[in-house]
Amino acid sequence: MGDRTLNCNTSSEWKPEFKYDFDPISSDDEIVTVDLGGTPIQCLKNGDALQPLVQMARVVPDYRKHIPSIRNMEMDDDDVIICAFAKSGTHWLWEITSMLGSGKADYHGKEKNSTMLELIPAEVLRSTPKPRIYNTHFTPQGLPMHVFDRKCKILFLQRNPKDVLVSYLPYLQGHKLIDSEIKWDEFICKYMELEVESSLLNWFYYTIQWFEFLKEGHGNIYCLAYEDLKDDPVREITKLAKFLEVGENSDLFKDIAEKCSFQNLKQAALSKIDTFAINNKEAAKKFTNFTYRKGEVGDWKNYFTVAVNEKFDALYAKKMKGIDFKYRYSL
Repeated sequence: MGDRTLNCNTSSEWKPEFKYDFDPISSDDEIVTVDLGGTPIQCLKNGDALQPLVQMARVVPDYRKHIPSIRNMEMDDDDVIICAFAKSGTHWLWEITSMLGSGKADYHGKEKNSTMLELIPAEVLRSTPKPRIYNTHFTPQGLPMHVFDRKCKILFLQRNPKDVLVSYLPYLQGHKLIDSEIKWDEFICKYMELEVESSLLNWFYYTIQWFEFLKEGHGNIYCLAYEDLKDDPVREITKLAKFLEVGENSDLFKDIAEKCSFQNLKQAALSKIDTFAINNKEAAKKFTNFTYRKGEVGDWKNYFTVAVNEKFDALYAKKMKGIDFKYRYSL
């Protein structure tokens, strides 16, 4: 059933670009245990954002202080926020949008995480030069409140959940969120039992939150599908440019599509390892390799057995009842 293991050893010493202070865990804090196979993970829960306790002293701010500051962060009318569940093409869309914003098919000088709401202090995000293209895996309740007072634009990117989960396992292992020895069969069975309300871990919960939000009729939100972008990137980039109001430029759109092909993006990402928030090139290379895994549509067929696929489809029908969006599982 394909390669079910991935060496994501990043045990070399981390040297964060930012140093964060953490308050002691108190009786007022909600701690949840997540079991996706192997050793269960203890996480600090803030709303629907989970922060694994083993990671807290490294590169992620204390969410108890960080999330309120993000919620209260100022926004400008020309700011853009890309919202997507992990492994849905956020890096891809971020580079495309950055190129459209600059009017040039040149890669951004830094990597995507430099403008990620979960990772960067609000004051640093606000100091980013325009055009500001933020990105996040938060649900709507985690976004800056001023998003809805301004004319800034939200891009909501989706990918079919089966391909998401196949890419998600090495992502979680690479970030040390689950044991590196966990095999696909154990992971997918545990995942289908997951009940915790988490924007980071639970695709079903995350997606339902966004569809409920979209029903409220908020303006300035543009929905994209990973598979459509893969199927005809020039067409989708042209439509996105119209939404962003950056003007018509067919030659630029073709250049962006070429620059943002999977292999070209991966090579560009490897050239940015000096901009990662860790001062460790080998670790940064490994992060890039599990971030840019395959970029295919339909790879799930190499992992889902007939029995697992039937069980997943039944779970999807139960959890996503009333949501009529049709995902593409092949091209």
